[in-house]
Amino acid sequence: MKKFNFLGFRLLFRLERENRDDIQVYSNTYQLKDRVVYLLVFLTIIALSSQLGNIFQRNKYIDKDIIKENIYAPRDVRYKDILKKEEIIKNIVDSSEKKYIYLPEIGLKYSNGLKEFYNEILKLKAKKSKNFDYDLFEENYQLKISPDIVEELLDMSKRQIASQRRELTELLSSVYSHGIKEGETFITTMGGKDFKGKELNNLEFKILDIFTFPNYVYDIEKTKEDIKQKVDKIDDQYTTVKAGELVLKKGEILDKQKLQTLKALGIYSPSETILRFFISAIYLATVSIISYNIITTRFRKELLNKNIYGATFLVFALLFLIFKLFSKDYLYLIPFETGFFLLQILVNSVYAFYFGIVALIYLTPMTNYNMVYFVITLLTILFATKFLNSVKTRVQFINLGIQLAIVKVIIYFSITFLNFGISETLLLDSTKIILAGVFSGVLTLAIVPYLERTFNILSSFKLLELGDLSNPLLRDLSVKTPGTFYHSMMVAAVSEAAAEAIGADPIFTRVASYYHDIGKMKRPKFYVENQEGGENPHDKISPFLSALVILAHPKDGFEMAKKYKIPREIRDIMLEHHGTTLLAYFYNKAKSLDENIREDDFRYSGPKPKTKESAIIMLADSIEAAVRSIEHKTYNNIEEMIRKIIFNKLEDGQLKDADLTFKDIETIIKVFTKTIIGIHHVRIKYPGQDKSKEREEKTNEN
Repeated sequence: MKKFNFLGFRLLFRLERENRDDIQVYSNTYQLKDRVVYLLVFLTIIALSSQLGNIFQRNKYIDKDIIKENIYAPRDVRYKDILKKEEIIKNIVDSSEKKYIYLPEIGLKYSNGLKEFYNEILKLKAKKSKNFDYDLFEENYQLKISPDIVEELLDMSKRQIASQRRELTELLSSVYSHGIKEGETFITTMGGKDFKGKELNNLEFKILDIFTFPNYVYDIEKTKEDIKQKVDKIDDQYTTVKAGELVLKKGEILDKQKLQTLKALGIYSPSETILRFFISAIYLATVSIISYNIITTRFRKELLNKNIYGATFLVFALLFLIFKLFSKDYLYLIPFETGFFLLQILVNSVYAFYFGIVALIYLTPMTNYNMVYFVITLLTILFATKFLNSVKTRVQFINLGIQLAIVKVIIYFSITFLNFGISETLLLDSTKIILAGVFSGVLTLAIVPYLERTFNILSSFKLLELGDLSNPLLRDLSVKTPGTFYHSMMVAAVSEAAAEAIGADPIFTRVASYYHDIGKMKRPKFYVENQEGGENPHDKISPFLSALVILAHPKDGFEMAKKYKIPREIRDIMLEHHGTTLLAYFYNKAKSLDENIREDDFRYSGPKPKTKESAIIMLADSIEAAVRSIEHKTYNNIEEMIRKIIFNKLEDGQLKDADLTFKDIETIIKVFTKTIIGIHHVRIKYPGQDKSKEREEKTNEN
């Protein structure tokens, strides 16, 4: 505790570390708070640094400046030369030798492997074995032997093979004795002076290259320790400057070393008043407290998503960096709206609106509290929010950028003209605003694909790209598993209609449906829709193995999609679209063989659907497959089947996490029925219509 006495008052300050247990530290609440704090602290630091930048800009001596007069030391000074010490440390790091760990077992293992390799060849040559045992080397040595090498060796005589084995075994032992460092190859090792004169033909070179691995592994910790020991021995470096000594000559360019000298002499110091900096700090602290409470309350879900948080942080960093680097003369040329547009595309318009306001407030100190800029940008954000949700295409974004520029020019021209009248600056800034508006839309479209790819965020543009049936994954699905592809298209049609009817995201639902069963590409013939000619592989294997194959396809799809960088939201659908449903057919079949089997072994691993979209796809997936099995597809039969399947899912608890109301479920049933009837061209049977008439109509339909 720190105590201060001032004018008879005693001030007490206590600084204590907050005691958090592990549950608190790893909870979502604390993660959210920490992320918001990091973001706001970052913005505060950048905004405050701009005030320091203003201080330095008002000084005579700044980095990279040209000295306009000779500068002499006003007094004797001896100062700690940090740059000199850093230079010594850098030289030590650059010249330090790497340390390695010697692993003799590597050489022994692969030397024996080479002998075993030739033994296999000689067995083949002597006809003691029929085939070369490739698996032996892959399992024991993790080596892939080329069949071409084996064939080439078998063309040689036994005597030649035995002679070659002896020579190469000796040479490999010699190579390992010499040592192979991590990062080196067989080529670099044989190029050393110890092996000059050793001539190898192409086959011998290939064989030795296969069995050559580094037996000296780089020891980063030992290397660091060695460097640390050397660095610890370095004393602080000092530089002495005598009074009257010429420090800088007229015409010289100021660099870090010379700046360090000026600081030590007390010549290089800020002239900005402390009061201005202090008030800016109070302003930013107040803004941070207000922003913290709003952001943590309204955007909990978005900021707990590390990809959205990362993208937001990067957008802010780039935006603030541009404001930091550009002179205030180019303030109206900076496309502020680009950051706003990016957040709308990557997240949503509400998120973009709030964070756009936050960005503007934190940027105010960086614009030297330019209230005209603040007002026109604030009004532009309000105007843009009104129209952002209607923007769906790239061209519309460019058009919106131009429209916003026109709005900004009108507001700017009105405010400036009414206060200061017509001027050259007014016309110049108006031109800059128009250019910034054009840049904002174009820049947004240029940057957004990189942010989508970097943070794997599923934006509206990304969804449209993923929904293109020429996508490599969908193209493979249509070629390798045409039945599954057709099934996915049907699920997409049914799901999209249901999602739109209950207020879920129809585009996401449709695109996710395209990909939900891509895991079936791994073993396509094990799924009935891909079986041609009635041949069913499950007839030849046990129900236990059949279940393993079927239950694996959600995870197979997840891993496949991960490899192709499909966004997490769609990958989650792949895992959730069966939930923890029981594979009833194979369970009952297995139970007839063994009464003691566990039901859990025949359930999908889940998780259960967590969103409305995921639940709709689960229901559509089951219903689409089931409807195909209905012999007489009438309206009543289809609706009855749909109700039965949905009731079973509800009874099994598969929809309990999906936030679906009973009203939503009833709407889904009606939409499913209507859509499926449309897909299968089923006509409703009217009262009094006889069976012969019905058969005639069916014949005409086909």
